[in-house]
Amino acid sequence: MTRKNKIVLIFTSALAAVLLPVLGCGRGVDYTKYISEKRAEIYLYEDDAVSVKIQCSEKEQPFAADGYRGDVSPLCEIFVTLPKNPDELEVSVEGHGGEMNYQAVDKRFYLSFSAPAFNKDGVEVTLSYGGEQKTFKALSVKYAGVMSCEQAVKCVVEHDKALFEGLTKNNLFDGEIFVRLLFDEGCYYYVGVCDKSCRITAFLIDGESGKILATKSLQG
Repeated sequence: MTRKNKIVLIFTSALAAVLLPVLGCGRGVDYTKYISEKRAEIYLYEDDAVSVKIQCSEKEQPFAADGYRGDVSPLCEIFVTLPKNPDELEVSVEGHGGEMNYQAVDKRFYLSFSAPAFNKDGVEVTLSYGGEQKTFKALSVKYAGVMSCEQAVKCVVEHDKALFEGLTKNNLFDGEIFVRLLFDEGCYYYVGVCDKSCRITAFLIDGESGKILATKSLQG
């Protein structure tokens, strides 16, 4: 093979690697437009006494797994665990916050509010309780090489073309998609595809390679 032919082959392979996830199936339908829940950020802080988790999403309001994508709004959720539960606990993150509610079943405090994604490597979290304020730095769980929510969806489209083609009519997708960043000693994505009968086909994806690790079907 000549040097010129090698260059052409390398270019063709690289172009295919770029185009395949974008084109997917369904004749160029952009399935990312049908995302009704997108959790793109997770921040964590943990020591021997305090645990803080922050999740930033865009989510349909009110949320319903019914196969229809409604209007989405930014959502920030904060979870705090303490060794001893105070009578009152307030939290502040990037100028947002308020008094947290205690969830007895999960033994943790919780607060949610509308706020856009922080898009930072870390955020400062201030907890106020017992007449004191304590500030912690919660760090993003993302690291170099972790794909975006949109890329995760495109990986699923490539993996299960039949599913998406079966739900695509007249270049319109007849369903909604949930995509959530997960973290457990590494980054993963949950992608759920929900049709109008509320049937959900769920995929667990490696956050770096895009490899499908597990699939499951359930009725919403």
